[in-house]
Amino acid sequence: MTTSARERVAALWDAHIAAWLNGEDQLPPWLEGWFDSYVGVGPGEVTREGFPEPYHGGLLGLEHTPRMVVLGLNPGEFHSRFQGRDGIFAKEIKKNFSYSRWATTCPYNRPPWTLPHEMGRNQYYQDRLEFTRRWLQEPSADHRDLLIFECYPWHSKSIRAPLEPPPEVIEEFVWQPIAELPVQDVFAFGRPWDDVAQALGLREAGKLGFGGTDYESVVPSRAVRMYSLPSGQRLVVEWHAGSARPPSEKETALLRDTLVGAVSDVPSENPPSPRAGASSDPALTPALPEQPST
Repeated sequence: MTTSARERVAALWDAHIAAWLNGEDQLPPWLEGWFDSYVGVGPGEVTREGFPEPYHGGLLGLEHTPRMVVLGLNPGEFHSRFQGRDGIFAKEIKKNFSYSRWATTCPYNRPPWTLPHEMGRNQYYQDRLEFTRRWLQEPSADHRDLLIFECYPWHSKSIRAPLEPPPEVIEEFVWQPIAELPVQDVFAFGRPWDDVAQALGLREAGKLGFGGTDYESVVPSRAVRMYSLPSGQRLVVEWHAGSARPPSEKETALLRDTLVGAVSDVPSENPPSPRAGASSDPALTPALPEQPST
């Protein structure tokens, strides 16, 4: 029986996280090099008190196939009330029978995480969901359309050292699953991902904005770097001074016109297409970010 890369990756993480929830903490060989590839200190120190979070969204596409892939650095600060072995999310994972199923429930953009007396509004996720809607030109796109992969799946309050994951691990656990999805461009926001792309040995495929070809962005510091992925897809890294947020609506449209035009003559085997039946549940379809992107 043939197993897809997404099925293989989901099964490996489901098994590891299930073992962790049951009290085990020994890293299997396929995770040791990945864990050791980042050594942060102070606020950047890594903890294994919380379960690792390698991705969020419907990796297996059981309900809908994601049409947008965004890369993150790591899952961020550890909160024992949610991510500890007895935490709220740990109990939810057990109730859902696996991490892969739980990851489809948009946990960081719904109660209890978003309750005012808990963690509150998740600006990070809402920014990326709004970018998804803008890029797909579909205001009804929801959490099922967005899949986020982390460069480093373990928690730390901040990143205080270079992220240099083993290229063969990223190939197997990130690039190969993404290669099965109907996306041409994969997005990463913030300059650190440019360093990661170079550390992974990806071939640069173009420069736009600051330090590259002008594409009429009104933000002088905005830089866009494109890298070729092994699948033929394209990694698009974007950043601008003082922020790792996705670009505003107007800037997204400008970037989309520039990038889509650059590949308009290249046929896609599985081009993204609008889907019907997007959720109207306000808990799963959040409001626009309060602070404007630039």
